[in-house]
Amino acid sequence: MKRTIKCAALLLTLVLACAGCGKKQPAQPDEYGLAPEPSKLDSVAIGNDLEIVSTGRYAGLFVEDGSDETVSDVFCIRVKNTGEQDVQYAHITLSRSGESYEFDISTLPAGQTVQALELSRQALPDKPEELSTAVSLYAVFSEPLSMQEDLFDITTEQNTITVTNRGDSAVSQVYVYYKNASGDLLLGGITYRAGLTDLGPGETQSCYAGHFSDGSRLLFVTYAP
Repeated sequence: MKRTIKCAALLLTLVLACAGCGKKQPAQPDEYGLAPEPSKLDSVAIGNDLEIVSTGRYAGLFVEDGSDETVSDVFCIRVKNTGEQDVQYAHITLSRSGESYEFDISTLPAGQTVQALELSRQALPDKPEELSTAVSLYAVFSEPLSMQEDLFDITTEQNTITVTNRGDSAVSQVYVYYKNASGDLLLGGITYRAGLTDLGPGETQSCYAGHFSDGSRLLFVTYAP
């Protein structure tokens, strides 16, 4: 099967930290490093089978634009795909009078949760439960995500992805899409892509994937004959 998709690339090595608000004691980080700040936005369905699981503050590398610059006190949200279709892309806006907070999400499989950072690095606002939510530019994959195991063998080691063409025909292009993850949580709204060209039948090629690590998760493969 053949599909094409344009995904911005990204990866994360993140360290998350949350601070409490008002007179509350700071929350303790969970196993993923994020201490959410409970609000009435938690577990709120925002449309298109997407649900905000929690909100919080982030400190670490800003990965959404690929810069990996060190930041602190950035608004972050966790979003779950509660539907049966894999989400290709969604733009989420949280807003109220005079304020707007934007998040991009790509490649969110059905039933899974992703953590995304506010695109302009804004901080978590006071009383986030007063924000209204909207989902735009929403799209799902037309077919289930596939690693194309019948056509390719794919192995990984450190920053290297290796692809073997198991088929009888050459392929002009192969793209392997991946995200970073910690446990069941996908990290970062953007998806990374590594590519190879001119892979003959039975041939093996390797490519450098700068953001791939032991914590990365392969998601799907596309190719062109």
